[in-house]
Amino acid sequence: MLENRSFDHMLGFLKSPAYPIEGLNGDETNQPANDGDPPVRVSRDAHSVHDLNPDPGHDFLDVNVQIFGNKDGVVNGPTMQGFVRDYALVSNHAAQGANIMKCFKTATLPVLSTLAQEYAVCDHWYSSVPGPTIPNRLFAHAAQSAGSVVQDAIEAPAFVKTIFEVMDDPANPDSFRIYTPGASILMANVYLARHQAGFHPYSEFRDDCLSGDLPAYTFIEPTYDDDVAHGTFANSQHPDFPVNAGEELIADVYNALSQGPQWETTLFLIVYDEHGGIFDHVLPPALVPNPAQGAVKPSTDPPFAFDRLGIRVPAVFVSPFLKKGTILTHQFDHCSIVATVRKLFCLDKTPFNWREAQAATFDDILNLPANQPRDPIVLPPPVVAAPPPEAVTAAAFVTASAAPRVPPPVRKPTDLAVAMARSMEYTMKRLRKKRRMSTAQIYSAQDAAEFLHDAAHKLGGIQPAGGQK
Repeated sequence: MLENRSFDHMLGFLKSPAYPIEGLNGDETNQPANDGDPPVRVSRDAHSVHDLNPDPGHDFLDVNVQIFGNKDGVVNGPTMQGFVRDYALVSNHAAQGANIMKCFKTATLPVLSTLAQEYAVCDHWYSSVPGPTIPNRLFAHAAQSAGSVVQDAIEAPAFVKTIFEVMDDPANPDSFRIYTPGASILMANVYLARHQAGFHPYSEFRDDCLSGDLPAYTFIEPTYDDDVAHGTFANSQHPDFPVNAGEELIADVYNALSQGPQWETTLFLIVYDEHGGIFDHVLPPALVPNPAQGAVKPSTDPPFAFDRLGIRVPAVFVSPFLKKGTILTHQFDHCSIVATVRKLFCLDKTPFNWREAQAATFDDILNLPANQPRDPIVLPPPVVAAPPPEAVTAAAFVTASAAPRVPPPVRKPTDLAVAMARSMEYTMKRLRKKRRMSTAQIYSAQDAAEFLHDAAHKLGGIQPAGGQK
């Protein structure tokens, strides 16, 4: 599960007469930042970095503006027309607002585009919450977020019951593993902090693949931020970290899986937690609550009953038993992960709540005979799509290997890093774990990295050297 990119932004321009996904025609527009200006049209010139700095708004109220044109989430005109205006406000620059309409093409996103076209793309996978990362990631593990639609509800991750806890039932035959570079919101979960055997450093993943040692359910965390001191760099694709670094991670996972003995029994899902405030043209669907299937704690500030989905995100399935060019039009969201894992691997078949009960599962998507597996493909290399500093409208494309990473300057920590740190600090206090520093001492991105590594080690036993390089 990667970070903060919309479906149209990443895969929309794959649409063609021969590949009729619900993507982009190229004439989609958004209302301009300033009244009287022409509408802003989608374009095929997204870059690996620099387009989306500062980070677009993706809090609950920002998403309401992007979908409905108002913070109240009320339909009073055209929908999906507020992206440019919201980003112009967030960036405090009218011209910057238009960058939210920039999208990738195959030449600049070769790894994800190739896997989508060679295997299966889902063009109706929605984030579970019209809001930020942490509530959406909790829905991917627990089909709820403890009533939170905000990033900084520090207690929310601590006590939700996750699907990992269900799988940990001693009678349950199947196991799980969480590969992480050292920081995960899951480490702020009290149950998982007390039962740490499921956490493994990502550096072990390739060897585990090659030796056929993957469990029934594997969840892979990206590296969320740069940690210069330990030589690791963000590959989550969260703006404004380089998209090509995430492409490298996707390729690394695919190559490890396809070279291992479990290739023919593995279904690999690549998905994103939420849209990150970036343009998509499809209106998210409303849901019909059914408390008889299990209650979902509502949000009170801001008020929200979790009765509509968030904006579409990229989702790609890979398996040797998927036909080339498969297009899945089913409505999925992150609760589909919980529901599918429960269906396949858990003795306890009772859904957490109505959101999980109503979520479609993806255990039936394979469409090739069991005796006709496909051979793995050779992926193209990732590319860096970067604008020259003197001309931001021109694009220079080079292979990722030709662009060595330069340590970034000292900067402030990301909001996500601070939110993760605060949640982990809360759990450490509950478990009476000693802390080397407090979140009040986090001033830079490196401070946040040091806190998260120390907390991860004390909560989950993952060493900094386990990160994805």
